[in-house]
Amino acid sequence: MDNITIPKELEQLINVFRNDFSEIDEKTSSYRISKDKWTLKEIIGHLIDSASNNHQRFVRLQLSEVLEFPDYKNDEWLETQNYQNMSLSELLSLFYYYNKLIINIILNLDSKCLKHRWNVDWDENSPFITFENLLSHYVSHMRTHLTHFRERLGEAEMTKK
Repeated sequence: MDNITIPKELEQLINVFRNDFSEIDEKTSSYRISKDKWTLKEIIGHLIDSASNNHQRFVRLQLSEVLEFPDYKNDEWLETQNYQNMSLSELLSLFYYYNKLIINIILNLDSKCLKHRWNVDWDENSPFITFENLLSHYVSHMRTHLTHFRERLGEAEMTKK
């Protein structure tokens, strides 16, 4: 993927969330299938956390060839922020507009920065990820959670019947 393809795909993905899921009621969006499964609100919250963390990475990787930046622990972030107490419409709006900012950053980045790296222990084969690979990973991560969201929505609707 390149810095033209990535923004287009991100735009498509955030529009799916905005257009396809905006009518989900609060009860469905808050419904917990089981203790160890995220609600729909928590999935969106996780994607907001991802946008927040990656926003910082995407800016900092343009300003430095090597980035030392902490990773984050999904469940602890979700628990701390308690997305369950927010409305789904607020969460979807925050998710949408945060990603609009990220799209703008990607559209305006200097391609010379794409080989900059973030030192992180994500992959046992490498102690870092390049900016270019991080951008692709961000899109892939969002695609994965779109599938996750659709599956959870189906489960929540089936369980409520």
